[in-house]
Amino acid sequence: MVRLYEQAIKKWGYALQIIMVIEECAELQKQCTKLLRLQDKVPHPQQLEFLAEEIADVEIMLEQLKEMFFSKNSLVEQFKAKKLIRLSLMFQEKPSVTVNKEGQ
Repeated sequence: MVRLYEQAIKKWGYALQIIMVIEECAELQKQCTKLLRLQDKVPHPQQLEFLAEEIADVEIMLEQLKEMFFSKNSLVEQFKAKKLIRLSLMFQEKPSVTVNKEGQ
């Protein structure tokens, strides 16, 4: 897959690929907004298909962005790992603290 990303970057260049990242993110944002408008109704299968397509487009463009600017053991992966740890910590049980009326 990396070779394919390299070919795309070589053919269209950094600037156009970055523009494509922006465009694809905007299209995903639009699909997410449409889902929010449903107000908890079940999405139509076609809406989910559009969402899946936009997610795929964004993932492909993000991979190209990583290929353009970061190495294999990249800073992106380091940040991703840190953020996933932080997320998992949010779901660990925290001891409950009770305070009596006098604040003791």
